[in-house]
Amino acid sequence: MNPLKILIIEDEINLARTLAQALRLGSDGEYQVDTAPSAEKAYPLLNATDYDLVISDLRLPGDDGLTLITKVKEASPRTHTILMTGYGSKEVEGQADRLSEGYLTKPFDLLDLLHMVQKILSQPTSQHSPALKRQRLAKDDHRRILIMEDDRSLRRIYTKALSKSRYQVDEAATIQSARRLLQENQYAIFVCDIHMGRDLGTELLDEFREKFQRQETHIVMCSEYGHYRYLSEEMGAEYFLEKPIALTTLLTLVNRLSDPV
Repeated sequence: MNPLKILIIEDEINLARTLAQALRLGSDGEYQVDTAPSAEKAYPLLNATDYDLVISDLRLPGDDGLTLITKVKEASPRTHTILMTGYGSKEVEGQADRLSEGYLTKPFDLLDLLHMVQKILSQPTSQHSPALKRQRLAKDDHRRILIMEDDRSLRRIYTKALSKSRYQVDEAATIQSARRLLQENQYAIFVCDIHMGRDLGTELLDEFREKFQRQETHIVMCSEYGHYRYLSEEMGAEYFLEKPIALTTLLTLVNRLSDPV
């Protein structure tokens, strides 16, 4: 599968590099990301490459971001665009709603950018909907996830990363606490460690199989033992992640599961 092509136009070179690196790492190589320090430097790249997404700062030397995005849409209406700015206003936001699929005010969390990019690229281009903003990301992502992991440090790392990405996360350190939470709540995603001390997390997959199917709960099985990968489907899990799990891998999978194409 060919990588999706993204162009970032940002005159702060270090910021542009940081954003590009975050998108490359966060997509596990599914994004090819180029950068340009100005609209004038970006135009030759736009003429030579068919980009899926253009992310532009508002204030640039020469043509500003709104002018650039206008030209992008005129030349290629199917290209997605996101406008970034540290100088937000109602007027700028209104123009972004008219021209772009996304609008971010600086400073923003890199996970906000990654998730916005993933949402926008998973949907058809629409010039009639208001631009996606962080407030809508928070509302859309009000999804419950249960993390069952007996390693406290890992559990906290997963929870912190997912919470920063606007997910509502519950934690379970034991089979018993996970069972209680599953009885009381509905979850969009259940991240299930296989070895829970002397217990096996797969006990819960059998116990709650009908509830998971009825509520369309996605099951993500985790283990340091790679051979479980081949048994995950048989055990009732859709996905298997081998430990140690990269946070970018976990976040990318969770974002996809919560926003299916």
